[in-house]
This record gives sequence, structure tokens and C-alpha cells, in this order.
Amino acid sequence: MDKFIEHPLINSNTAEARIYQQVLAANTLKNGNTMIVAPTALGKTLVAVLVAADRLKKNTGSKILILAPSKPLAIQHEENFRHFLKVKCTSITGAIKVDDRKKRWDESQVICATPQTVESDLLNGRYDLSDVSLLVFDECHHAVGSYSYVYLGQRYVKRAKNHLILGLTASPGSDKGKIKEVCENLFIQDVVVKNEDDPDVKPYFNPIEIDWVKVKMSKELEEIKENIEKD
Repeated sequence: MDKFIEHPLINSNTAEARIYQQVLAANTLKNGNTMIVAPTALGKTLVAVLVAADRLKKNTGSKILILAPSKPLAIQHEENFRHFLKVKCTSITGAIKVDDRKKRWDESQVICATPQTVESDLLNGRYDLSDVSLLVFDECHHAVGSYSYVYLGQRYVKRAKNHLILGLTASPGSDKGKIKEVCENLFIQDVVVKNEDDPDVKPYFNPIEIDWVKVKMSKELEEIKENIEKD
């Protein structure tokens, strides 16, 4: 029988209790600004949900900001956080009118947004980050150069009353210089790498079995194949 996490801000029977995710969340809360490097299947989003729930409970009236590089990702995060949490969640992207973006920010506790939109709103004084108790950077490896993540990380640390940063990525890259730059730009203090072979993760994943089925190609596909191989 599946066990679920019980928390005053988490909807009942939604968050499966996986020890490694709870440990990742607890370590983030304990160690401070953290980057988690893990494949998509390991449920980094749920780790962010657990950290968010704790921050909202301990910082009454605060907000959580989740940044994602694209509109579809931001909306997907909104749906996920709404599924798990009992607080009001919304999304802010460039497709939302300016006045509506400010209204959504003011009325919600969890805001999922695209970084360029938030950067524009902050520069125009529509809202600020002072009450944001957790800032999540999804696909945090983008935090280099002039990308909006860099500006937002710096502004957040300067303005927030009680800041905490969580960076999530499946592909930080192999360039040590770039990884160091990301950590510096997002003020990361701890980097944790997880994969499906880790002892605490393995029990939750079954090996994938692949059955190969040979299919005879039609005459048209054979011709296409031949033309491709000629090139």
C-alpha cells in the first residue's frame, strides 16, 4: 500500500512518500541554496513542492516563485503545484496582460512564471520579491551570461527578507567552468547529484524491458530509405 506525505499544506493522498525526495527537501532546508541534478523521472518537482510547503508554513504570508524557461513549462508547474498544494497557485507569462499579472501576483501564494516576464515586471515596479521565501529555478543551467535567471538571482538575494534558492536541472553540462558560473550566479551553496542507480532511489524504479518488433517496410518507405542512404 502506497504511503503519502501528510502536511497541513499538501493535499491528502497526492504526494507519495519517497524517502530520497524527503531527504533532498530536508537537506535543502537545512543547507541553504541548493542545486539538484537528477533525471526527469526522479521527481525533482515534488522535492520543490515539499520545500515550498515548509517555507509557506514557517513564513506566514510569504510567496513561492517558480521560474521556467518557457510558457508551457511554467503552466505545467502551475498545474503540478495546484495538484499538490492547498494554497492558491497561478502562472505569469508574457501572454498575460500587465494588469492581470500584477493581480495574479498579489492574490496568489505560488507563482509559476517565465523569467523574462518577471524581470520586466520588476524593472517596471509592478511587484517585488521581498516576500518570496523560496525561488525555484527550473532548468537552472540557463543561469549564465545575460539570461534573466542571472539578474533575478541577484535581485532576489538583495531584496528578499528571508531568501532560499533551489535550482533544478537534468543536464548541468560537462563544462566545469559553466557549472561554477551557474552556482555563483544563483548563490548555490550545495550541489546534489542523484540518479536511478543510487541505493535510496533504486527501490522506486523498475528496469525497463524493451521488446523489439520487426516490421516489413512498404515499398514507399524502402524507396525513402534508399534515397536517404544515398545522401
